[in-house]
Amino acid sequence: MFKRKSVLTIVAVLVLVLSSTGGAHEAEEKANGRLGAFKKALTKGGDHEGEEQANGRLGAFKKALTNMGFTVQEGLMDYPELLDMCCRCQIPSCFANNPASPYGWFVLPPAPNQASTVPNPYSEWFTEDQTYPEGWSMFWRLRTDEAIVFLGTTPPEMDYFGFTAYLFDRYRAGIDPPGCPFGYNQIRPTPASAVDRVPLFASLGDTVNNRVIHVLGKKKKPFLKNVVFVLAADRKIERRIRKALHRSGYRDKIINTVVVSPDLVRLGVESDKDSLMFVQRLASEMTPALQQYIDSPKTVLRVSPREPIPPSALDPMPLPKLRVRGTGSTEVSLLPLVEQLGQAIVAAYPEYDATPILTVNWYEGYNCIENRQNCLGDNRDTPYIPPSFNPFTYTPHQNLVLETGEFYVAYGVNHKASGKATYSNVSILGWKKKASPVMISNEDMAGSASSYLGLSPDDPTANLLYAYVVARPGSCVGDPKYCREVGYDCMSGVADDEPLALVFRAYMEPATRVAPAYSEIVIDRIIKFTPKP
Repeated sequence: MFKRKSVLTIVAVLVLVLSSTGGAHEAEEKANGRLGAFKKALTKGGDHEGEEQANGRLGAFKKALTNMGFTVQEGLMDYPELLDMCCRCQIPSCFANNPASPYGWFVLPPAPNQASTVPNPYSEWFTEDQTYPEGWSMFWRLRTDEAIVFLGTTPPEMDYFGFTAYLFDRYRAGIDPPGCPFGYNQIRPTPASAVDRVPLFASLGDTVNNRVIHVLGKKKKPFLKNVVFVLAADRKIERRIRKALHRSGYRDKIINTVVVSPDLVRLGVESDKDSLMFVQRLASEMTPALQQYIDSPKTVLRVSPREPIPPSALDPMPLPKLRVRGTGSTEVSLLPLVEQLGQAIVAAYPEYDATPILTVNWYEGYNCIENRQNCLGDNRDTPYIPPSFNPFTYTPHQNLVLETGEFYVAYGVNHKASGKATYSNVSILGWKKKASPVMISNEDMAGSASSYLGLSPDDPTANLLYAYVVARPGSCVGDPKYCREVGYDCMSGVADDEPLALVFRAYMEPATRVAPAYSEIVIDRIIKFTPKP
């Protein structure tokens, strides 16, 4: 993950919580600093929006919306220290985060006509911890006649970035989520706003990634370009906002519409309506260029008709077609080598008992909404392959606790090297907190299988496969270059009694601009090694 140095004004959406664990005074100072940054950004508003403000477009856009009968509320975008907030129970979960991807969370105030008795999920935590202004949340409700608008730029050059809309949670009477464990046997009680609600965190369709985003210029160079997002449910509202953008000087070619379909989402600001999220993923280490982007001004607006529009006058937009996975080209020709690699790995450690860990293909957003399952922030741009588990209790089917002296070997095909992915990695996940502090990248994988197969570094096959050891401190075996040690602290490891899972990702096949089809990749594998008695 990365260290967040500032917060920006921006467009739309999400929630992150704060909390107190350990050093309460330090946490309070940190929270006050965060809230102060937000207030400063709000005070500046659109008056320091770089190019947008200089040419008057942003001001003209807000004025046009006001003249068209809309109420315009400013939101914020936060690029948080996700693991820190999660480990402190400032958010309810780490959501199986990708350690290779800083996240942008869009944070919003309640809708203009939203009753104070219907707070958005976890807003009490954010207010109490002074993470965000009072009542604001990264999980928010949306009326059918509202829209969220983002005006900013795309990030600097990187392998992948994407913007994804989510259904975060849904009303279901009788649900009382457990409190959040932190520190030493401490529990933060679930706030009232999250009771009678089941978390789904399910995507609402395709991600707008760097291969499909609408910006000016060449499609292969969509970086550091002006961009606008309109998140809306109604065709008439979207057209009116687009018209206001055109009048204010925003070109149609940079406007991206994200549909929130009433066929999927229960829209409204009442207590029994769904809450939503909008998330930005950035597949890059924290470089100076990325930090500069994170610190750059952006604008997030909640746009609401001053007089709510009756349902009979609305024209909901249909769900857009999903991008189709699969090209017909597969990794199957590498399967015999993968089998040979697995045998060689077992043979290399005769003093250990070897247990294959079964894996499962993860669910998609539509399935999770239908089946009321937690998708943990799925993304159609990647397959997710975790260890097998009970889909209703989320209990792993095998013992995943990794003791000192034990180790895993993750192995298989390097999906980027095979051409089936733009980038791939292995996340090391603590099953209870869903925290991933450590990962193995496709760059780390290069050459790691050579010694098991007796290949020279010059052999082209050497980089098509990988075999990487994951162990507790002091338990690495083989070449230490290809071993990732996992400690016990929440911020950098996994607790000693917590199941330790390996989760595989393979982001965006270049030919299809979406995830590779499960049937066209060789599924990554895991072997657990335990010292023989």
